Amino acid sequence: MREENQSSKLAKMKANLQKQMKKRWVLPAVYLGLAALVLSTVIWLQGSDEIVKDDPNPNVSQGTETDLGPDFEEALPVTTVNEVFKKPVLNEEEVKIIGHYFDFNATEEEQQGALVLYNNTYRHNKGIDFAMESGETFDVVAALSGTVVKAEKDALFGNQVYIEHGNNVITVYQSLEGLKVEEGQTVKQGEVIGQAGRNLYNQDAGIHVHFEIRHDGVPVNPNDFFNQPVSAIPTADKEEEEAVVEEPLEDDDLEEDGVDGNDVEENEETQS
Repeated sequence: MREENQSSKLAKMKANLQKQMKKRWVLPAVYLGLAALVLSTVIWLQGSDEIVKDDPNPNVSQGTETDLGPDFEEALPVTTVNEVFKKPVLNEEEVKIIGHYFDFNATEEEQQGALVLYNNTYRHNKGIDFAMESGETFDVVAALSGTVVKAEKDALFGNQVYIEHGNNVITVYQSLEGLKVEEGQTVKQGEVIGQAGRNLYNQDAGIHVHFEIRHDGVPVNPNDFFNQPVSAIPTADKEEEEAVVEEPLEDDDLEEDGVDGNDVEENEETQS
């Protein structure tokens, strides 16, 4: 009995469906519905492709530092664009220059004051030596932001730090008492890297710091570049090479001042 009722219901449903299909508006409506569904699917797929193309790494969210995780750190530039060279001390008024850079264009008297006596030999000073009037130690700071490429103890020059600033420019700090930085560390201008101390190379200077600016490994006069950016060094260095012919001091000139010329080291010798 149940089977007869189900068959009767199916027959009625089939008849109703055939009746509806005979109406003119049904088939166009079905076709339009299918077309709309296909078009919506195509548009959605195209939108997904554009998102993937715009974001080469869709797994990383672009947002705040918190979105990038707790270990994310903003990269620091090697040297701030607007920075200029400063003296390697916290307070310039508390220190004085006790050793000058040996300048071949300087007077003979100034050149005499830019010699360092070591092992009975007078050598050209390749940087500037700073010390306090009281002879006490003081903090030594980075003259410019950069990356520490050397931080070590040297038997002759004492603790020393080399900081790279780009454009093949490096600042050198020697005769330090202790080190506050390590190789590979990024330091900011004015950050303490050590304290002034003593070394064997220039014992007469007492407690001091020896400071150099080197371009392509060659020391230049720091006084010429204080309050100037790194970019000024290559240009000025090139002009100096074209305009100046460096000549060593004559032995006779030194002997007149009571200095044995045989003990003067030629210009090509460097401190380190």
